[in-house]
Amino acid sequence: MNGVWRARVLVWLLAFLASVCGGAPAWALIDQSWVAAEGSDSASCTALDPCLTLAKAAGMTATGGTIFVIDSGNYGPVTLTRSMSIRSELGRPAITTQIRINAGAADRFVIADVDLVGTGAAMGIAYGYGVRVDGALEVLIQDVGIRDYQTGDATAVQITSAYQVRVTVDNCTLYNNQVGVLVTDKGGTGHLKMFRSLLLANYTAGVRVVNSGNDVLMAGSNVLGSVKALDFQNGGTGKSYGNNTLTSGDIPTSQPLY
Repeated sequence: MNGVWRARVLVWLLAFLASVCGGAPAWALIDQSWVAAEGSDSASCTALDPCLTLAKAAGMTATGGTIFVIDSGNYGPVTLTRSMSIRSELGRPAITTQIRINAGAADRFVIADVDLVGTGAAMGIAYGYGVRVDGALEVLIQDVGIRDYQTGDATAVQITSAYQVRVTVDNCTLYNNQVGVLVTDKGGTGHLKMFRSLLLANYTAGVRVVNSGNDVLMAGSNVLGSVKALDFQNGGTGKSYGNNTLTSGDIPTSQPLY
């Protein structure tokens, strides 16, 4: 009888755990997670067992951790709510996605070494932005391509935070979007720093800064092929170190190199 009783208790325990966990394994948060085009969102998001979507990986990654992208593919939209990085160490894969950052006033983010793609015609995908910053302290976008965000007023990078945020775009290529970068921070404390970057064929504007207090500081960048390279509206401003190529639009304030 003791053996039968133990078996019944084990069955009851397993049934209880399945009901609590929904029949799926419960994974602990990890510092480094991985996604791959052939991954699965029932996986553990490790390098040998990668997940499929950025949203799943973000939920599996600890605060301050990194999501690594293994290869090119459709990784779906993701919203990041705590400090985190998205990057690749395997070339610069093209990932179809839109990344929303909606975090606290002390959170920091890095997006590096990937190409963000806004359109997937065969899959019926047409995203409205590449990176949208609704809340953060600091965002670094480095060695990133952002292209083909064309729906409506689609933008490669949007800065719309309700509190002070600094977004740095370094050594990036923004190509074939409706707008390259839009700074329209609701509190008038949105700051864009752009260094060594190419903004090409972003139809309406290369950089648009809207509302007093919001600004852009540029150095070593080329903004070409837009109706307005720089577009300042409602008191938005910009500064240039004088070593940029700006072919049209509003004129920034000259800033000495040293």
